[in-house]
Amino acid sequence: MSKGMGAQIANAYDHRMRHPLVNDYYGQSDFFNYGYWLEDTRDQKEACANLMDKLLELIPEKQGRVLDVACGMGATTRYLLRHYSAGKVVGINISEMQLARSKRNAPGCAFQLMDAAQLGFAGNVFDSLICVESAFHFDTRERFLREACRVLKPGGQLVLSDILFLTLPGKRRRRLPDENFVTDLRQYQDAYRRAGFHEVKIMDATKACWGGFRQHLMLWGWSKLLAGEMDVLTGCRQMLRLLAGSLVIRHYLLVSARKA
Repeated sequence: MSKGMGAQIANAYDHRMRHPLVNDYYGQSDFFNYGYWLEDTRDQKEACANLMDKLLELIPEKQGRVLDVACGMGATTRYLLRHYSAGKVVGINISEMQLARSKRNAPGCAFQLMDAAQLGFAGNVFDSLICVESAFHFDTRERFLREACRVLKPGGQLVLSDILFLTLPGKRRRRLPDENFVTDLRQYQDAYRRAGFHEVKIMDATKACWGGFRQHLMLWGWSKLLAGEMDVLTGCRQMLRLLAGSLVIRHYLLVSARKA
C-alpha cells in the first residue's frame, strides 16, 4: 500500500473510532464493524461478538498460531483469547494509535505495524488467519491473499468478512484501490484460487450484517435524539458518516479458504 493511501485510511479510521458517539454506539467495546445481527441481538457490541463467533466457526481446529490482520483497536484480538493463548496470537495494523489501544485490550499478544499486502513474516508460520471487514482497503486484495497463503502453513485456514461495492465516487474511492472493485462472485472466488487456496466457501451475509447494522443504527440514533441525549447536527453527521461508505454495498461476505 502506498504511504499516501495508508495514511488516509489510518487517519480516517483513527478519527471515527475516537469519536464519543461512535464509542457510545459500540458500547465502549472498541469493536468497529457491522457485526452479525440475529433476531435476538440487542446491540452493536453483541452483533460484533456474533460476527467473531460466525468467523471462528469456520476454523474447525482452533490451535496453533493465529494472525489477526487489520486488528483495529484490538477488540477482535481480545475475542480470539477465548480460544487461543495470548502467546499464540499476533495482530497487525497500519495505525500506531490503534495498535497502542490493541496492546491494552489484548495484553500478552504480539502486535506489529505492518501492511497486509506486504506481510513481514516468514512462510508457513501461522495455522489460521482472520481478517474482519478490511480486505477491500488493501492494495490490493489479491496481493493480500497471496501473502496470506504464503504465511499460512499447508492446510492452514483463512477466514474473513469482506465487502464488494457497487461503486464509490469522490474522495472515498481513493481509499479503495480500483483493482478491488469486483462485481462478480465467481471472479472474486477465482482470486482465492489464484493465490493458492482451495475449499473456498463464500457466504452472502448482506442482510444479517449490513442490513442489521443499518436498521439498528437508525433506531439507536432516533432514540438518542428523541431523548435529548444527542445534538441533532452532530448526531446526524456522525450517523451519516457511519452509513456513507455503505450505501453502495453489493455484497457483505463471510469467506473461508484453506491453503492447498
